[in-house]
Amino acid sequence: MNTPSGRNVIALEWLQFGLGRLVAAAAEEGLTVHLLTCDRPEYTHELSTLDSPHLVVHDVNTHDVAEVVATVRSIGDVAGLISTTDTWSLVSLAVREELGLAGQDPACVRLVRDKTRLRRRLYEHGLSRADGFALAAGDDAATVAARVGLPLIVKDGAGTGSKHVWMARTPDELTAVLHEARRSTLRGRLAVEPYFPGPLYSIETLTWEGRTRVLGVSSRVLSAPPVFREEALAFPVALPPAVAEAAGQWIEQVLKAVGYTEGFAHTEFILADDGFEVVEINPRLGGGLIGEEISQALGVNLYATFLDLVLRRRPALMDAPLIPRHGAAHARLYAPRTGVFRDCEGQESLAGHPGAPVLHAAMPAGATVRTVTHQDGCVAVVFATGATSELALQNVLSAAGGLRVRMEGDRRA
Repeated sequence: MNTPSGRNVIALEWLQFGLGRLVAAAAEEGLTVHLLTCDRPEYTHELSTLDSPHLVVHDVNTHDVAEVVATVRSIGDVAGLISTTDTWSLVSLAVREELGLAGQDPACVRLVRDKTRLRRRLYEHGLSRADGFALAAGDDAATVAARVGLPLIVKDGAGTGSKHVWMARTPDELTAVLHEARRSTLRGRLAVEPYFPGPLYSIETLTWEGRTRVLGVSSRVLSAPPVFREEALAFPVALPPAVAEAAGQWIEQVLKAVGYTEGFAHTEFILADDGFEVVEINPRLGGGLIGEEISQALGVNLYATFLDLVLRRRPALMDAPLIPRHGAAHARLYAPRTGVFRDCEGQESLAGHPGAPVLHAAMPAGATVRTVTHQDGCVAVVFATGATSELALQNVLSAAGGLRVRMEGDRRA
């Protein structure tokens, strides 16, 4: 396999955090990261702490394939392109194809980004208890309920970040959900599938040449249904040995069934008494501070793996010892209402708190908060550690509880 010789690496947008670790790894390799973004404020925390000649930021309409391609060509000497988000996954495929750059299998990425096709593939391979379907224009609540049963989930088949996910438990709720869903602006078709009860986890994996390695399992704290807003996450979950072994065998079957051949995958699943049920497969590293949690918990720079992938060499992480040193967790702080975000009050309470909590800005002061029902309403993220993931989770929830999100018009407490 030929190793790309370019000294520039393209990051087509990025996860909200982790850019600093990527740049640090690039500096060690003598590479320069070029971040192409249409929204600099998205990286408020990362850019405020980064001052490196190995990072160049370009303001680009990253939804426009032609503009991205032109920008990459103007940079030149490019080793490859990294895409870490669901939002730009299909754009990145088109850009790679136009420029002849290697990367994840396009057919697999397109499959997992279509939640109806994914559910059907898993069902056909005996990896899901139930099928799903794409909502048709003439489908009413009675038709949908008869086909799937209640409770059920209606969601954007190409959605991300917990946006446009609705739960219906009764016929009346389903009628209201279908009305709201059909009025919403979506990325894909509306998908309908059963609601699988149980706690939500995610299994973090790395695949190279069709072989998958489990990095660990993350827990999840969600708001009460029917909203499913992500509140907190901890890594690594200490599953019983037999369950951990079964999970590793199961995820390898799942990823083979969808044709996954390389890269990180963040697979959300329900852990039930009788096994596992996929909620969704994200062909990327998990969002939020998952990358930081894995890096600190395992004592590695997880983001160096992206450079291994770009340079077409076997990732060192495929063979490195994965021995947790401690647990890590993060909690999201959401605005109490829509409006203009001012700041987070009470940061002095973090000093001396167990787990050494750190506040990461997700929005700059003065930003307009347009929703509080999903991750777009998150204004900051608190990160903390602990001897185990459970202790880390308790530390971060306690630390987050001492903070107050202030909006324009609020009086100081």
